Amino acid sequence: MILKTYGHATLSFEEMGVPALITDPWLIGSCYWRSWWLQHYPSNEDLLTLSKTKNIFLTHEHWDHAHYPTLKKYFLNKKILIPELNSKRLKNSLNENFDVEEIKPNKWFKIGDIKYISIPLYNDDSILLFEYQGYLICNLNDSKATPQIIKRICELKEEKKLSLILLQSYAPASINNSFRRQDSKKVSIKSKNDYVKYIMNTSNKLNAEYFVPFASQAIFSRPDSIWANEFKVSWEELYKMWEVKTKLLKSYIKFDLDNHEYDTYVTKYLKSENMDRLGNLKYQNNINMNFNLTDLKYFSDICKSVKYILFLIYPLGINFYLSGNYYKYNFFKEKIVKLKVQPKSYLEMPINEFIESIKNFQFTDLGTSFVMKIFIDSKINIIQTYLFFIFLTFSEKGYFSNFKNFIKQIKLVISNFFPKKLY
Repeated sequence: MILKTYGHATLSFEEMGVPALITDPWLIGSCYWRSWWLQHYPSNEDLLTLSKTKNIFLTHEHWDHAHYPTLKKYFLNKKILIPELNSKRLKNSLNENFDVEEIKPNKWFKIGDIKYISIPLYNDDSILLFEYQGYLICNLNDSKATPQIIKRICELKEEKKLSLILLQSYAPASINNSFRRQDSKKVSIKSKNDYVKYIMNTSNKLNAEYFVPFASQAIFSRPDSIWANEFKVSWEELYKMWEVKTKLLKSYIKFDLDNHEYDTYVTKYLKSENMDRLGNLKYQNNINMNFNLTDLKYFSDICKSVKYILFLIYPLGINFYLSGNYYKYNFFKEKIVKLKVQPKSYLEMPINEFIESIKNFQFTDLGTSFVMKIFIDSKINIIQTYLFFIFLTFSEKGYFSNFKNFIKQIKLVISNFFPKKLY
């Protein structure tokens, strides 16, 4: 059995050139409004191999993991296995074109000789564990597992005497580096070193034998997102900072699980020739886009269930800079007005992406942070922003839409902090 990684966060178990299963296939094109592109694109031979699978696992709904252009081109009418999350947006978006199956949480299942278990998390993500011939493959992707879940995974590893292969994101894909001062100077909340320390700490807690660079293999090309490349951690930087006993493997790994041999199969990155042109074209489309003030009222819909909480966070309203104009939104009155004077703090975002994200209840998706600049006047603005994104995420996911959903989410939070044994 060969374990291989492709693209950004695609993990594949292959036997005789046919994948028994793959995860999170983003294999072609871009995502997040031509902002994100693959660091290395799979070859035509790779694409042919991956298209043969009958089982596709998706860990969560972010576009770099649930990439619809890839799914529609290569995996129509294939079985899509997804975590049983409280938010049903991922399931509903897939039902029309795919055979979707929710995996019962915290229970072991089998595909051939591979055992797997899905662990849903309260942040609308999930962990996938795979067991095969003395190996425990731990796919943490972007998830932020609680220390208690990490402990349970380590207990499973030790109890069954398994060698653990950890795959986890180490990229600054969040609002942590979207803050700016009034002079446009960047305010970085977390450094590259912070992200590397995080994955080294996880590797230590899991007592992992191997770490595979994963879910961080994207580059950024739009004029308003290219800044994020300076925060990207390269493999060379990862290697220089690596200070734990867990063996750091290279990106795009080919790991023979039967013969215990491994190496990278990529010597030169295959990048998109159209990346810069298409990214710039998408960016330029915002400049000449016409919109009505009524389009911005969709913002009220995503705030409705938490509007009083958001009002307490922003009693004077939240400010935006959109298409050359400043606006203030009042959460209590659910009203947006155009401002005549530049405010001291505000969120700047391309108008097309702003409207599209609020219409689809995806404003807090991590992809928006790469085309968003958050101008601040004080540290209080940073705290306000984090609280704003936390509660607005709950609203967009529907956790506060009714009492039943709220209770279901509370139960999931409790299960994440007090998890049962995995064996």
